[in-house]
Amino acid sequence: MKSTADVAIIGLGIAGATLAIELRNRGVQVCAFDDPAHGTVSRGAAGLISPVAGLRFGVLDEWQQWWDHASAFYGSMQAIEPIPCYRLLYGEDERRYWQRKRQRLADENLAAESTLPERIAERVLRPSGVVAIRTAARVDTVRVLDTVARMLDTEGMLHYRYVREDEVSPCSAGWCVAGVECAHVVFCQGPALAASVRFGWLPRMFARGQRIAGTLAHSIAPEPVWLSIRGKSLLLEGRSFSFGSTFDWETTEPIVTEQSTGHLRRQLEQYLRVPFRIEQAWAGVRPIMADLKPAIGEHPQYRRCWLFNGLGSRGLLLAPRLASILAEAIVSDAVTIPPQFDLRRFAC
Repeated sequence: MKSTADVAIIGLGIAGATLAIELRNRGVQVCAFDDPAHGTVSRGAAGLISPVAGLRFGVLDEWQQWWDHASAFYGSMQAIEPIPCYRLLYGEDERRYWQRKRQRLADENLAAESTLPERIAERVLRPSGVVAIRTAARVDTVRVLDTVARMLDTEGMLHYRYVREDEVSPCSAGWCVAGVECAHVVFCQGPALAASVRFGWLPRMFARGQRIAGTLAHSIAPEPVWLSIRGKSLLLEGRSFSFGSTFDWETTEPIVTEQSTGHLRRQLEQYLRVPFRIEQAWAGVRPIMADLKPAIGEHPQYRRCWLFNGLGSRGLLLAPRLASILAEAIVSDAVTIPPQFDLRRFAC
C-alpha cells in the first residue's frame, strides 16, 4: 500500500466515490479508507433519482444543472438508465399539491397528467389521479461504488479499515491519516459524523430508513417501472419488487426492525393488489444537516481538513456536482464554496 497521497478520503460511499473520481480527473493522487465492517447506506439505496420529489412535488433549484451533471457522471460508468415513473395521487391533499405545481412542471417538461399501463392499473388501488414524471432514472449505485473501489484497490490506494479520530493528525506534509501522509484529508463518513469531535459543532440530524424487497405472485411490469406512492417508492421489475422507505429520526444505527417491516408490509398490501413475499429487508442511516442542505468545505479551524456530508434523500442526484465543486476548491485556493453548501455557515 502507498504511504503518501495528495488527498486522503475517509469513507467510500457515494460522496467519497464521486469525489475520488472528480479529484483523479484533475490529476490528484487519491487514497481512500473504507471500513468493511460498516456497509455504506449508498449500497442499500433504491437508486431512483428525479428533480421532482416529495408529496408536494418539490422541484430542486437549478435542477437542470444537477440532472445534467449526474447523468454525465453516472453515464461515464454505464450506471444510469431512464425509468418510467408514475406518481399515484391518493387523497385530496395530493390533488391540491399537484394543481398548484402542474403548470410549472408542465412548462419545464418535468411532469404531466397521465394514465398507468393497463396491466399495472388493474393491480393497484385505484388512485384519484396519475402523474407521469418525465425526468427520472435509476442509478446502479453498487456498480459505481465497486468501480471506484476496484480502481483505487488496483493502484494500492484503498485501505479496507476503520480510521479512528486519533489516527488523523497534522504532520509536515499536511495530515497523517492512519500512517499515510497527505496534503489534504476529506471526511466522507456519512452517519459516522455523529462520533466526530472535529465536526461535533455541526447541527446534524440522522434518518434511519428501511426498505423491503421480494417476489410477486406474478409479473405486472415486465420492464422496470417506478411508482411513487404517498412519499414511498415502489420499484417493479418482472416478479421482483422493492418498497420503502420508512424513517426513524431517533435511531443512528442501521438496524432492521420488525415494526418498520410490518409497517411497510401493511402499506404495500393496501396499495398493491398482488400477493407478495418479503425476502429481504435492509436499513441505512442518512446524515442530514439541520437546514436540510448538504455541508461541504474546509473546517474553519483546520487548514486542508474538509467535509463532504449531509446529502440526505437526494444524495445520488446531488453528489456528482457537489463533488466537482469540492474538488475544485481543494485544488484551487481561488475557488469559493457556494454559501448555501459551505459547512462554515454553521460556524459561530
